[in-house]
Amino acid sequence: MRLAAALAAAASLAAGAAAATEPDCPPTRPRVEVTLDDPEPSFHQGLGMDAVRGEAAAPGGAVHRHLGVTTFRVEWQTEIEARIVSASGRFCARPERVSLNMRHVEHSVRIAGELPRGGCLYRETEAHERRHVSVNRATLRRAAAQAEAAVRRWAASAAGRGDTEQSATAALRDGLRQAMAPAVETAQAERDAAHRRIDRPEEYRRLGRVCPGDQRVLRERLRARTATAD
Repeated sequence: MRLAAALAAAASLAAGAAAATEPDCPPTRPRVEVTLDDPEPSFHQGLGMDAVRGEAAAPGGAVHRHLGVTTFRVEWQTEIEARIVSASGRFCARPERVSLNMRHVEHSVRIAGELPRGGCLYRETEAHERRHVSVNRATLRRAAAQAEAAVRRWAASAAGRGDTEQSATAALRDGLRQAMAPAVETAQAERDAAHRRIDRPEEYRRLGRVCPGDQRVLRERLRARTATAD
């Protein structure tokens, strides 16, 4: 019993000594700033149907549509300004300002060049793609709101510790990424689900029936092109 008590006392002293070497993290009132960069998407026509299908396999969120494709890529950039204190070779960093920028670095729609611009089938294809554009833009705004709430919760008590200033701030950045991860994943899942709801089989069947005159002309052009190639 006396040995156990002595060991417990030694452990308590060791814990106290370790705690004494950790600096008190400086109190801060962190500011959280969130900005969005969501320019109007670009619309292009000129690629043939085969090239448009090829765009569907491109990385960065390309999604194949009926005679069109919408491509998008979102980037998240964060910046932390921290207050750092040290004691006994240990460092503690607390955030003073956290900025988050979310932007569409790519957002474009391509419509197959075989469609006469302004024609019935062109308009139907464009309308379909614009629904996907709306999903992307709405998702970006929802993601920003969710990420801002997560960052504010995190920043209120966040602290990074390490043996150097660099390791302490790196721990702070890791904490920020972990705090934001659920918001990012949720936004991606919501966006993908919304795109699937647009691209239902019945929507493609509808697009295959609309504008019968344009559909007939398109089929004739494709048959002629195939015959010429043969």
